[in-house]
Amino acid sequence: MKRAPAVVSTSVILMGIWLSLTLSTDIQEIVLGVVVSVIAAIATNGALTGNLFRLLKPRKFIAAISYIFYFLGQMIKANIDVLFRVFRPVIPLNPGIVKVNLNLKSERAKVIVANSITLTPGTITIDIAGDHIFVHWIFLPDGDVHAETQSMVDGFAGRLEKIFE
Repeated sequence: MKRAPAVVSTSVILMGIWLSLTLSTDIQEIVLGVVVSVIAAIATNGALTGNLFRLLKPRKFIAAISYIFYFLGQMIKANIDVLFRVFRPVIPLNPGIVKVNLNLKSERAKVIVANSITLTPGTITIDIAGDHIFVHWIFLPDGDVHAETQSMVDGFAGRLEKIFE
């Protein structure tokens, strides 16, 4: 079974989510969580997480941790920026859509970049078309808009490339 590692890692992640939501050590809750997690992982063929066992390699694990901290830092900066825009008497808006390159081989990595951009306040991914991504800004950055957007996308993509290469 080629997808067995992906199914197992998805089951483990789902079980972790189950335990964190139920906060129960009751055996019936744990058994139900295992059953539901395994069924969901088999039904999705492990598509939720893919094979997380590849993160057991130290280099990839460090890259994943680096990505998480980078993403959280970008999210905090974007939240502060949007907060200041909301509390100004006149909300400065200069929306626009920018098309930039997204040179990743892994479809999963492309989707994670798109979702990371969307989860960062002030930006949203409109579409991924081949090796291009379309990003909508609530306020286009000053200067070279294309270079700023490419820099943001490359920040996410470069870190994910180390994980999914």
